[in-house]
Amino acid sequence: MPFSFPGFFAGCTAVPPTVEGNASLKFVELENYKFHVRTFGDKRLPPLIVVHGGPGGDSKYLYPIKDFAKTHFLVFYDQRGTGLSPRVDKAFLTLETSLDDLHNIVSHYGGSGQVKLIGHSWGAMLVVGYLGRHPERVSHAVLVEPGLLTPLAAKAFVRRFKASQSWWDALPLVKYLLLAPFVSTRDGHERFDYVMTRLMNRAKPGGPYQCAGECMPPNAFARAGYAAFSNMLKPVLDHPENFALDLTHNTEAYKGPLLLLSSECSFIGYRFQQEFHLPFLPVQTIHLEAKAMGHNMLTLNPAWSVAAIQAFFGEGSLPLSEKKPLEGGTS
Repeated sequence: MPFSFPGFFAGCTAVPPTVEGNASLKFVELENYKFHVRTFGDKRLPPLIVVHGGPGGDSKYLYPIKDFAKTHFLVFYDQRGTGLSPRVDKAFLTLETSLDDLHNIVSHYGGSGQVKLIGHSWGAMLVVGYLGRHPERVSHAVLVEPGLLTPLAAKAFVRRFKASQSWWDALPLVKYLLLAPFVSTRDGHERFDYVMTRLMNRAKPGGPYQCAGECMPPNAFARAGYAAFSNMLKPVLDHPENFALDLTHNTEAYKGPLLLLSSECSFIGYRFQQEFHLPFLPVQTIHLEAKAMGHNMLTLNPAWSVAAIQAFFGEGSLPLSEKKPLEGGTS
């Protein structure tokens, strides 16, 4: 077979279409926007909504915690402009829009009642912001290692993140940029999304997020949303003073159970959360450390994570050695 240079790359440079280009994908349309959603479990069970990280990630990497569907109606959704949800103008890619979208998701699946929320990383930031705006809509909330909740935390986050990087980390970017022109486009975002998706799916072991020798599984993310990252987080990484929000504002109005779950190995793990976030969260917050785990514990240690969160929900119990932090309040 004759060698074809463009054809050689065509098979490894595609990104999946959003719901606008794939009629088989499930979605829910709210306020004239089609969110890609995956739901598991009986609709008659209490709703549990999972809010993924990023900004610019998608919900696929969190599917390992599907065991929650045994006791809940479990909802995963791809946030606006990322994953398999449609791409939009950057004017709609803001933290405030993300919070409004979460409220629409909560209202759709929770009706006039309450829901439980699990937020990971950026998603945990959104959950904190949501608790301050709509505390009455949430019965239980779980924050898994939020990145930055206040201007002070933003400066510490960026400082630590940059200290963890080296010029070696930029080498894969060059390769993916060279391949990007071979990506076919439909919505105009595929090429930048391709580069970011490949970077997120590199499965680099160890720090700054994971324990030594630990890495994410291949293709954990379906499709990144570069514009969401570029509009909401990149300006903060470039200039941390751009993050002027206090997402913990009014969270004292939330009176329900609140679990802060953070890892031993991540650069924004237990000690970071203890110093920069816990003092500003509601007094009933329980802080539990995931020993010998990293930032992506929900993906890499789903059995432990589900058991810990179910114990917090009052639906199960952890081994004796892991019970004390859950029973003893803030540690």
